[in-house]
Order: sequence, then C-alpha cells, then structure tokens
Amino acid sequence: MQVPGYVYGAIAPVFTAFNEDGTLDDAGQRNFLDYMIESGGVSAYFIRCGMGQMFTFGMDDTKQLIKNVCAHAGDRVPVLAGCSGVWDRNYEKRPAPGVFLAQAIELSQFAEQAGAAGVVHTIPEAVVPPEGMSMDDFLVDYYGKICAAVKVPVFIYQSPGTLPQYCVNRQSLARLADIDNLIGIKVSSPDGALIFDLCYAVREKRESFAYIVGAEMGFLAGLTVGSKACIGQGTTMNPKVINAVGDRYLAGDLEGAIEAQNDVNLLVYECPNAIEFFKTYVNEKGYAIKVCSRGTGGNPYETTRNTLSKEQYESFKKYFEATLGKYV
Repeated sequence: MQVPGYVYGAIAPVFTAFNEDGTLDDAGQRNFLDYMIESGGVSAYFIRCGMGQMFTFGMDDTKQLIKNVCAHAGDRVPVLAGCSGVWDRNYEKRPAPGVFLAQAIELSQFAEQAGAAGVVHTIPEAVVPPEGMSMDDFLVDYYGKICAAVKVPVFIYQSPGTLPQYCVNRQSLARLADIDNLIGIKVSSPDGALIFDLCYAVREKRESFAYIVGAEMGFLAGLTVGSKACIGQGTTMNPKVINAVGDRYLAGDLEGAIEAQNDVNLLVYECPNAIEFFKTYVNEKGYAIKVCSRGTGGNPYETTRNTLSKEQYESFKKYFEATLGKYV
C-alpha cells in the first residue's frame, strides 16, 4: 500500500467537544469541524487523539465520536480515528492483553465501516510482552494483527512519555515499515537526532511508509530527511503557518522556511493553554462549542496546563491573529 496523499503538511489532532458533565458534545464537535474545514489548511483530521483526551475514552465514547465525525465530515475530508483499546495509562492497572487487542481490532473495523480514511494506534504500553518475546517481535506481532484485520491505512502513534522500553528505534521501525498497510508513524518529539535516526531507518520505504513529525517545532528538521507531514497543536490551530514551512522548504526557499518555523515555534511557546484558547476562539467566530474538558488521568498533554484568564486569552489572541495574518 502506498502512503496516501493526505499524509502531507498539517494533519490536525482534533480537540474533542465535551459537555459540562464530561459526555461528548456531538453538535459542538460538528461545529468545531466546520470551522476547521472552512478555515482550510488541514490535510487530514485525527480524532480521539492525545490532545482530544484519548486516555479518557471507553468503547462507546470512541464509537460515538467516530460515527458522529465520519457521518458529518467523512465525505469532505480524510478522517483518521484513534482506535487503541481502552486504557487510562495507569501502569498499575493494565487491561488483559487479549481484551486490549480485541478492542483495538473491533474499533478499527468499526471506523473502517464508518468511513474513516485510516486508523491510529498508540504504542501498546498497556500490554506486557509475553515472557521470552523481545519488544521488537512484540510490536511487529501486535501491529501485524491489527493490519490484518482492516484494509484502511494503519498509523502508529508514539505519544509523549512512552516508556523507553516501548519506544521505536531504527531497527524496530525498519521492521514495522515492512508490514503491509502499516503506512506511517507519528512520534511526539522535536528531537532532531531522533527524527533523523527514524527517518533514515525508513528512507528507502518512503513510498509505502511515512514518518510524521509529532511535535511541530521539529517539522523543518523532519523535512530535511524526508518527512512531509506534521501533527501537533498548531496543525489544528494554525495549519497555514505550518504548511508554509513545508511549502517553502520544498520550493527551495530555506530562509522562508526558517522564518515560518520560528513563527510555528513561538506560537507553541507563547500559548498558555491551546485547547481552552482555541475552543474559546472558535466560539467567538460563531461556531458553538463548550469550553469543557474531562478529568485527564494519565494524559500527558494536560498535566501542566492552567485555566486561562481573560487577560491571557486576549493577549495571546492578539499575538495569534497577528502571526496568522502574515500567512493569509
């Protein structure tokens, strides 16, 4: 299977819409998607992602979100559905290995039938490899079983804070890239050396396997070694700025790409709470979505984020709009 054309530029980790009681806000989710689609710049939409609080989802929640988003937007844009089994990232309470894999396959097949363009699976830290099996063999076996169960593209997601023993390396990624219809990986790190090593490991397989930069501050570094796509908070909030990095670099305008990358980085550094800010901002634009979240449990994306004050919101809004104005 070849890498789909939507694996390019800004792939958005779509923030999840919640009600005050923590249930899914289907109408708000549709409104949020409409704003993103109409604003332009996003090549694919990743739901039940890290910034969408994926570790708080159960089976019913996941199916509800997939059904709602695919029915509303699946015929307009590519939807990538997070389909890992249910786990709150509590290493002291891992699910039964067979149950976790069965859930992952069930959700993947559900997403495929609902019209998702692809499915995404986190590194399976919820499962301890069987005694005597190496980690590399375990990962190849795990993803091989998922890929055998569906026909849509399958992506790996190595989220922030993944235990070191589960993280992919040159050798394991080269093996994983040989699995049919396993066509990409997002690694949540801006580390230039790591990006180089992993891209180099799959450099001869670029037609069938894509490295997706998983922290937008490292996008330019990824472009230099063959990556063409990025996922990060900015790919939801400011995709056109991120696309400018890639478009300018591929056009041979290195200085322009450097300037755009600097703006990308500063938008991350200056934003005090991306999810709360952007939901509030989208509301102001006339697309109703509640500024609510769930208890995060083991979600690494939310541990240091504080509630925005009105002053913080207005200050960053001014900076955000001024930066976006350079890329209209």
